[in-house]
Amino acid sequence: MNQVVRRIVSVADLPEKLREGLDPARPVEIVQEAPGHLTASQRLRQMTEGLSFQRLGSDEEAVERVRRIRDGGPI
Repeated sequence: MNQVVRRIVSVADLPEKLREGLDPARPVEIVQEAPGHLTASQRLRQMTEGLSFQRLGSDEEAVERVRRIRDGGPI
């Protein structure tokens, strides 16, 4: 479950960079959303989803890939 934290603060309390273009007489609402807790398998799946190479089917393919990378070829 995601956690949402909301705070209403004075524009004067904001850092100068964030005050630009805001009316100092009005308050602002700050909303921070924290991601929910993921299981270890969900974290691993997120990390591996972006990988572009194909999974290996055999030991021979793994050895060939390692040698190709070692010799300066593409991953």
